[in-house]
Amino acid sequence: MKLRNILILTLVMAFITTILFNNYLNDLEEKYKKNENKISVVVPKIDITKNEKVTEEMLETKEFYLESVHPEAIKEIQDVVGKYAATNMKQGEILFASRFVDQFAAEDFLTNKIREGYGAVSIEVNYVESVSNLIEPEDYVDVIFSEIIEKENETDEIITEVILENVRVLAVGKRLNENSPQVDSSDTTSQSQIIEDTGVEYISVTLELKPEDMVKIVNADERGNVKFTLKSDIFPK
Repeated sequence: MKLRNILILTLVMAFITTILFNNYLNDLEEKYKKNENKISVVVPKIDITKNEKVTEEMLETKEFYLESVHPEAIKEIQDVVGKYAATNMKQGEILFASRFVDQFAAEDFLTNKIREGYGAVSIEVNYVESVSNLIEPEDYVDVIFSEIIEKENETDEIITEVILENVRVLAVGKRLNENSPQVDSSDTTSQSQIIEDTGVEYISVTLELKPEDMVKIVNADERGNVKFTLKSDIFPK
């Protein structure tokens, strides 16, 4: 009798164990199926503002159900690290490549080229004042100011002075990058064709200056004549 009870108890325990094990396997299979239907995508840890450079610390990955994620969503953090935000982005939102620009593209926006504490000011120039239109973005120039002082019963006096040195050129005309083609200086036909086709010729130069220097050059431009002298890229400034 005692042996019979033990046998029955053993069978009951085995039955319960089998049921529990099957339930465990079913739960495991269900979880696996759910994970199969999820995908990891990149989202911001914090709000990202327009023109801000994106770092790895700003990003994280989160899982979403596959059917709720757009195919073009970014899936790898490294795909956007070092790029710039083309628009404002909120914490936790799914990111897309179209909302970022790389460093080269960002330099096509003048505001991204200006250093902290500086501003940009454009000065109208003619062919001679712009060193025969040979000044390029990222060149450095000195600014020379000339003014005619009219005197009664005397010969007018011309005052010329260097008012600014080692000034960075941000743009010439609307061009922000040094990308003009090289041509033979004696080939006037080729030069004329390039000016016509690519717009190398320009009538303004945009400089990066401290606020006080912007006032100085604008004042000089209104009072007299402003010319630029091009600095060498080979020898120290």
